[in-house]
Amino acid sequence: MALVRVETTAVAVALMRALESDVPAGHRLFDDPVSGRLLTGLPGLVARHRSARVALGRLAETAMPGIRGTAVCRTRVVDDWCRDALAAGARQVVVVGAGLDSRPYRIAEFAAARVWELDLPGTQARKRAALALLPATTNIRYLPADVTTDPLDALLAADGFDASAPTLVVFEAVAQYLPAPAVAPTLEWAGSLAPGSRLVLTYLPERVWRQRARASRRYGWLSAYDPARLGAVLAGHGLTLLQDVGVEDYPDRYPQLRGRRLALREIERVAVAEVAASV
Repeated sequence: MALVRVETTAVAVALMRALESDVPAGHRLFDDPVSGRLLTGLPGLVARHRSARVALGRLAETAMPGIRGTAVCRTRVVDDWCRDALAAGARQVVVVGAGLDSRPYRIAEFAAARVWELDLPGTQARKRAALALLPATTNIRYLPADVTTDPLDALLAADGFDASAPTLVVFEAVAQYLPAPAVAPTLEWAGSLAPGSRLVLTYLPERVWRQRARASRRYGWLSAYDPARLGAVLAGHGLTLLQDVGVEDYPDRYPQLRGRRLALREIERVAVAEVAASV
């Protein structure tokens, strides 16, 4: 994985989430008071000063139209599906490649679940240093892991994870930075979990990968999937596709977008799949 490019992208998305706090309540997609506090250096300074956030938001829409809109819509979809999975009975959450994910710290429903964040040791250490300034949490565990080499089942089992209990797996903004053979073990592991477990993942459509070769090289995108075949890919790992949404779905899905000067651009799609009951 191209670590520097991945972390740079994670910082940019965290900033986009922080900007959402300045949107009027009637148009805001979510509240995220945490993301800005996970950032350090110049991004952290921007996130903590409203005038700087407003200026950045305007600049982002001018220089990179669609990036901010797509990032916040993706965040809201994942938020919704995480809440749905927890309401359906998931009492464990595994965030694979957690990066700067703020959900366990800002979404109330996570508090009743046991949460494991998996990420590379250096990335995780920097996040935990920032989290030290926030109120302490007791339900979140941090496991240093490389998803391309570490067997997730053994790693989690050694830390008290119950593979027989329904689980929510969040696999956001990771798959496209791995070659497809390195994505497969995470899908296979998710599909081996207890019936009713859900996987929420983002992925790059093959069309975007092909049409944006320069961006693929710049951002280090290494894999993509055809939305028409995603269901079959997931089924091969024991998962049933429930929903798959993209930029064309966001305006109807979220009426809060109406009246906002927020461009949308096709980048990642978001999907949710479930482990079916054994027959």
